[in-house]
Amino acid sequence: MHDAYTPTFFTRHNRPLRGVMIDNQPWFAAHDLARMLGLHHPQALHRRLQPHETRRICLRYATDSEEQIDVINEAGLYKALVRFGHPESLHLDTWLTREVIPTLRDQYAPDGPAPRRVTMNWQARRVVLLDWQGELWVPLEAMPRLLPTRMG
Repeated sequence: MHDAYTPTFFTRHNRPLRGVMIDNQPWFAAHDLARMLGLHHPQALHRRLQPHETRRICLRYATDSEEQIDVINEAGLYKALVRFGHPESLHLDTWLTREVIPTLRDQYAPDGPAPRRVTMNWQARRVVLLDWQGELWVPLEAMPRLLPTRMG
């Protein structure tokens, strides 16, 4: 077991979500998720989960600083989306299942011929691409958001 984990940062509406892989499973900062769900008391999220859905870990940052935080696993994440109904929950669920969790898993997957999700910054936006057979692919539903609009 590691002494400290290096988080991957995801951003939605200018709010960070830190994720790590522990034993091939994604775990997320409870405080970050609570803020995304609009909870005024983030500790409420941690207390409403089962013991196997949460744990306390140490995160190590690029600045060589460390922080002890509570994290929740994937099951706890989905439970929180259902329990703490928030108007953004449906969109948050889509973002988590289509972008965050697959990207986190791909970062820790062994190298091989399978397609992998990668991220790149383009025009001040974070874009998730698929790296497959040496080429980068953009999801079709992301295209209208990426192309600049022109007034005719």
